[in-house]
Amino acid sequence: MAFSKETLIEVFIAETQDHLEVLNNIALNLKNTEFNNSSLTEILRELHSIKGSARMMDFLTIETLSNGLEDVYKGILEEHYELNNYIIKLTLITCQYIKKALVQIKETETDEFDISLFKEIFSKVSAGLFFNTDILEELETGSYLLSETESSYEDLYSGNLENIVSIRINIKRINDLIRSFDDLIIKQFRFKHQLEVFEEKLKNSSGKSLKKIPKQMKEDLFLTENQIFEIQHQILALRMLPLNMVLSPLKKEIETEAFNLSKNIRVDIPQTDFMLDKVILESIKEILIHIVRNSIDHGIESAQERVNLGKSETGTISITTAQIANHIVITVSDDGRGIQYENVRAKAIEKFPEQKAEIENMTEKQLQQYIFLSGFTTKDNVSTLSGRGVGLDIVRSDMDKIKGKIQLNSRENEGTTFKLTIPLSLATQQGLFVHSGGMKFMIPSHYVQEIIDDDSLNLITMQEQVFIVFHNQFIPVYYLSSLLGNANKGDSNRESIFVVIEYLETQMAIIVKSIDQYENVVVNPLPPIMRKMTSLQGVVYDENYSIIPILNIPDIMQRLKDLLAYDMKKYRSKNEKRTYTVLIADDSATTKQIEQAIFESEGYKVLTATDGIEALDILRGTHVDAIISDITMPRMDGKILLNNVRRMEKYRNTPFIVVSGAYDPEIKEDFLKNDEYPGAQAFIVKSEFHRGNLLQAVKELLGEQ
Repeated sequence: MAFSKETLIEVFIAETQDHLEVLNNIALNLKNTEFNNSSLTEILRELHSIKGSARMMDFLTIETLSNGLEDVYKGILEEHYELNNYIIKLTLITCQYIKKALVQIKETETDEFDISLFKEIFSKVSAGLFFNTDILEELETGSYLLSETESSYEDLYSGNLENIVSIRINIKRINDLIRSFDDLIIKQFRFKHQLEVFEEKLKNSSGKSLKKIPKQMKEDLFLTENQIFEIQHQILALRMLPLNMVLSPLKKEIETEAFNLSKNIRVDIPQTDFMLDKVILESIKEILIHIVRNSIDHGIESAQERVNLGKSETGTISITTAQIANHIVITVSDDGRGIQYENVRAKAIEKFPEQKAEIENMTEKQLQQYIFLSGFTTKDNVSTLSGRGVGLDIVRSDMDKIKGKIQLNSRENEGTTFKLTIPLSLATQQGLFVHSGGMKFMIPSHYVQEIIDDDSLNLITMQEQVFIVFHNQFIPVYYLSSLLGNANKGDSNRESIFVVIEYLETQMAIIVKSIDQYENVVVNPLPPIMRKMTSLQGVVYDENYSIIPILNIPDIMQRLKDLLAYDMKKYRSKNEKRTYTVLIADDSATTKQIEQAIFESEGYKVLTATDGIEALDILRGTHVDAIISDITMPRMDGKILLNNVRRMEKYRNTPFIVVSGAYDPEIKEDFLKNDEYPGAQAFIVKSEFHRGNLLQAVKELLGEQ
């Protein structure tokens, strides 16, 4: 089904309806139950979500209403006034008016109407002044209150089911459906195998009537297979969302970042009707953000530089999409300065001096592998946008997670292009079934470049490494069985099929014994007993109900190269994980325990302090790699602690993350910016806190991702 703006609006309306239902339920419950902080946190979270989505969709009325009500509840959070029935009443009326805006969006694609009275009342509440909601109720006929049993779609569709063009389905239900469907496919494979056995037994039979049975079974099986694959396609489509949900807000983000850096940039992102798996779409957003930030900061020159190079003052960043088979290709291009490969070469030698001779002889394509390494950057200064060397490393790791492929092309002073090849869904995958070392594996097709079955192919040995010469290139050769540890010389000598694989512009040929077939299969997660095997990314089942591991090619390639490393000391040093020390300053014992458990489970050493004074004592006597601090603490608060830390030379640029209940952009801005010293590098609101975003922030700042 073609995607349009209407589809995006439908998703927005449905999600906003859900948030409004939660708000209404909380407000109604507050009339009969005692108010608590968890209710306040939930209200603020729901309002923040509505405001953010409305801002992305450019629905100013809904953004203003949700923001105004959010300010009201922030006043309660900051104890400027207490919750009362008037505020609950205002909450319910505001939710009703947001619903009115949704009805208008459904009809006219705009939410514009006069909300000046709301603004006036929000201002009075925030100032602690008396207010009256009667005037708001007069604007509407009927009650502002929603019945607890009222349908969440009534306002939008006036009870007419014919107008409902979409429904919302819980992701868990879809996942359960997919798992059930997996079982159906497995039964189909077993039925197919039984049919083949039956045919074999009938070969020597003289009964003509019996021989008709397999023919009829084949026809039935053929029809069943077609129906199953059609149903499979429809089921997987339930979890698909429009790519425009990521691309549309991205344009505004690029323009904002460009403005902050005083760069003139034209953004070209055509509309697309492609749909992607929800899991993939969530990763794509982060991937594209890091790539465009790289283009804005590293790629596009200043207006004067561009003029000096004979270019237009305005740079261009474009994002185009195309579909090739069952993959979407997203191309991100800029017309900036391009990759300065000699700078990359110099930085690579500086970072890996033991590889100097090898790096000096590398081609531009070969140098690209360093750009995607954690902690690698050609910038000398760290900015809020880049310079820590984590952006493209995150792109690489996130693309690996969604089984995608990156291709990079860059020419000096002409620009850079990232080509991202992404599967439509993670539920199915195409690949080769291969045999090696007495085992059967699947190699994902997007890593496969060539299959060479040539006994006369010459092997060349140089510096203890075997190569083949193919398409005028020297490609290193490895036996896949040598990595598995279950091969013997007799088996290896009989393996003669070369599968050329590629990852990040690096090619190698792995030798296997045989190739069964090329299949499109349903991917299953690794069983618990196999989840620590990083060389595997999942499993599939063959027609005999046997578990076939799917090879994780990036990991396999690295392991094969490490097998022949001549300097094992260097290898161990490269892979040795450093233990980082984190200091947590918070007067809440619960918060400290939660955060301490999060970091210790990841192998960090954790120190804790009750306030800023205790934290400073620890910092003077112990080296710390990152600091996590609350704002409000006894004796010395988080702001004073930050100022004292930045005055200590050894902690001038140490990552400082604020985790606080404060829900105010001004407070956040005050921590992140400091005219005299570097501010905090990250600010996490406790209402939006979860394990992943705290770990992600620290790992990025320490260059671990």
